[in-house]
Amino acid sequence: MSPDDTGRRARRKRLGGAELTQQLNDMVAELIKENRKLKRQVVKLTERGSKVASSTVDRTLRTIQRRVQKALSAPAKKRRRKPSGAATPRKKVVTRKRRKAT
Repeated sequence: MSPDDTGRRARRKRLGGAELTQQLNDMVAELIKENRKLKRQVVKLTERGSKVASSTVDRTLRTIQRRVQKALSAPAKKRRRKPSGAATPRKKVVTRKRRKAT
């Protein structure tokens, strides 16, 4: 590691509008695919399991669906930045006047 690299952190490239939209679309598609897979699993388990087990699985699936819908519909939260002066308070500098020599 060179001396120039010591203070740097690895950062991801910030995505632009089109790239960000594409990445979000890919993530949503993945969530939809996962949701379909979970629904198929629930159908299989409810057909095999008892009424009590199936109600538990249905409840779990509804919870997962609610969380996914909430995540997709909620706008992205903006991060608040702290004021620059609040992070490190400064000490008050005291200056004293000199006495006149007589």
